[in-house]
Amino acid sequence: MKKNTKIYVVFSSSGLQGEIKIYPVYHPEKEILKNENILEMLKERCKDIEFIGETEPVKGEKFNYAIANIINQKENIDGILYFGTPPDKLIKAGIPIVAVYPLWGQWMPTFNFYKGEKVLTSILPVLYDKNRDVFSKRLDDIEKKLKLVQAISKMKGLRVLVVTDIPVLGEYEPTSFQIEGNREKYEKIYLSNLKQIFGTELIVIPQIELFEEMNKVKDNEGKKVSEKWIKEAEGIKGTNEKEILKSAKLYLAMKNLMGKYNCGAITTEGYTVFAKYEKGVIPSQGLPSSQFYTDGIVATSETLIDSLITQQLGLYIIGSTGFNGDYIIDPITDVSIIGHCECPFNPYGDERKIPYIIRNLPLWEENKGGACVQVKLPINEVVTVVKISMYKKKISVSTGKTVSGEELFEGWDDILCRTKLAIKTNAKALLKNLDWKTFGNHRVAFYGDYRQKIKDLAKLIGFEVVEKDL
Repeated sequence: MKKNTKIYVVFSSSGLQGEIKIYPVYHPEKEILKNENILEMLKERCKDIEFIGETEPVKGEKFNYAIANIINQKENIDGILYFGTPPDKLIKAGIPIVAVYPLWGQWMPTFNFYKGEKVLTSILPVLYDKNRDVFSKRLDDIEKKLKLVQAISKMKGLRVLVVTDIPVLGEYEPTSFQIEGNREKYEKIYLSNLKQIFGTELIVIPQIELFEEMNKVKDNEGKKVSEKWIKEAEGIKGTNEKEILKSAKLYLAMKNLMGKYNCGAITTEGYTVFAKYEKGVIPSQGLPSSQFYTDGIVATSETLIDSLITQQLGLYIIGSTGFNGDYIIDPITDVSIIGHCECPFNPYGDERKIPYIIRNLPLWEENKGGACVQVKLPINEVVTVVKISMYKKKISVSTGKTVSGEELFEGWDDILCRTKLAIKTNAKALLKNLDWKTFGNHRVAFYGDYRQKIKDLAKLIGFEVVEKDL
């Protein structure tokens, strides 16, 4: 997996623009920021980003050389930080750009003419704002946008282990109405987009490898995991220690195979496909996936690659894998619902953990089929619901506030998926604009309002933003 994010820095001017020569005469005590000062402030904030380039303004022949040099290095750099108006030639190179207007250093016309391009903008004056907190917020804005470039760069070299007998994308998605009658063509376009935009590689292995690896795991090794899950759980319902142990052995098998194939994320078929596996039942991966998520590793079930890419980007941008699940919209109650049998125990992505109950899968009789989780997700909080479509090059985003499912339906925790999230939102607009064909049956919810970050991300990768709730 790629480690270092390289940002090429270009300054097109330095200090105050020529028409403000009188300012330093009247205000000799005021600091006029040098390019070196600005870059140092950003380096301090972005210590895990490698900035290359010069602080000397690029002009004349030097300008043409610098632009040509960047384009020649495009395969080895992840983004550009350009102070001033980036030229069309650089924009058309397709490298993500954060363009910063140096207020009081240049006139503004021609800046921000980037509709439809992979360019985000910000403004930083070459004089400190009178209120230093405002200046700090400006730096925050640049930092956040550079971190989006960094998130994209982290996808380069990411290897995802895909466990399926229906290569490459598995059984659950794409659905029949997504592939438009030609799965081979769909997968070809999908994989091309994935490679071109993110540089992410899918490593496909058959389910027999997972099945055999799981059977190699000894009981005493699995019990170390299962006993930890039981100890940390609020309770057990509809399953037992024997079934929990089965899922623990599956977790270790998944972990071992990720190590064997040097992968940073994993997706398996899971649930119904596992239950019908011809070599023998594979237990529920609900608990294994939940543990991986909690540890900061994306382990999406049901070979849902679009969901996995969405979650991986969320992990890099937000710090959380989010909660992925089947999607339902109810316009009568103005609620959308996301449900699955796996979920991180730390939905905020930090040290805060929430209660969970270990349960059986709803499709299984009690005390059979391994174990999954019912996570008690927080209510009365804003969430952002996201889904990427690698095939269509689109991102769906909406927001809402979590509400109690028990207030909507009695026995909420026993209806279908063990973990469910009810979201008060503009469900009528969501239903009107719903596009199963592009985004499939699943969505990912992240705690917090990240709508603008998702829109900025989409701009940097050249994707269309679809705001379904507006």
